[in-house]
Amino acid sequence: MILLRLVSVLCVSSALFSTGAYSASLNIADAVPYPPLYKPVEATERTDKPDIVLIGADLVEVAVALGAADRILARPADIDLPGIDNTPHKIREWAGVEGVLALRPALVVASSVTSQRVLDGLNSVGVQTAMIDRTLPATEKVSRLAALLKLEERGEKLNAAIEADYAAIEPVLLDGRKLRIVHASKMGAGTSFTAGGAETAIHNLILRVGALNAAAEVGRDRYRPVTPEGMIMMAPDVILISEKEIASFGGMDGIWGSYPGIDQTPAGRQRNVIVMRELHVRADAASSGIATKALASALQEMFVKP
Repeated sequence: MILLRLVSVLCVSSALFSTGAYSASLNIADAVPYPPLYKPVEATERTDKPDIVLIGADLVEVAVALGAADRILARPADIDLPGIDNTPHKIREWAGVEGVLALRPALVVASSVTSQRVLDGLNSVGVQTAMIDRTLPATEKVSRLAALLKLEERGEKLNAAIEADYAAIEPVLLDGRKLRIVHASKMGAGTSFTAGGAETAIHNLILRVGALNAAAEVGRDRYRPVTPEGMIMMAPDVILISEKEIASFGGMDGIWGSYPGIDQTPAGRQRNVIVMRELHVRADAASSGIATKALASALQEMFVKP
């Protein structure tokens, strides 16, 4: 019965989403990590010591792009971003109140609602805290963090750079329709294969380039496990993956054999995959404009340019 359903879904998806001329895989992970507008030492007057704890990779990216890397007292450990090697302390994104309090921060900012309890606990003992939700638009994140750091003018210039990149993109159509894109991952559901649906940074990125998030189109949100039947129903024309996760798929060739159902999609049949920087697919922060422009250019190269 399952086999018959898979065959039926495959036939329907093939009929609905015909393929045109394609290119092979593209790697755009060498795009600049964030707008290089400011150096950390220029961000603000020197303080005796770093004084801000940031719980969220997106917040760290914004702070660095604002030139305030030298203000960061502690941040999540697993972030691939130039300019943060000298951060004094590394913390878990689910750090406890006592651990953060022991660092004696002047300000603690988080971007995930899972950190709200920590912020409440710190606030109750007099530590200034703020929540800048990771689902907010990138420019709103920049404005809010810039205000907390008293770098409003820099925030305005960073937002102008982001919006200029947004304005530069040219959407790609395939046979008169929008492209269908899926971010394939192994994060968000243990060790299961997942796809980024609505309410994610990748969803915002895909919409900004004028495409459809194929996972969201079939009713998915966040990062949830994917079945072969589900992937075939998504019928992506392009697969996005993070450079950081290539090894977990068994290399570039491994993704087609290891990820359930992906080889039976238009993207799988044509081997259409685009590799991006980790924070470019997950942060939707200071790099938002750069990621949008880079992905749009890659789609142009893959589907339009001879």
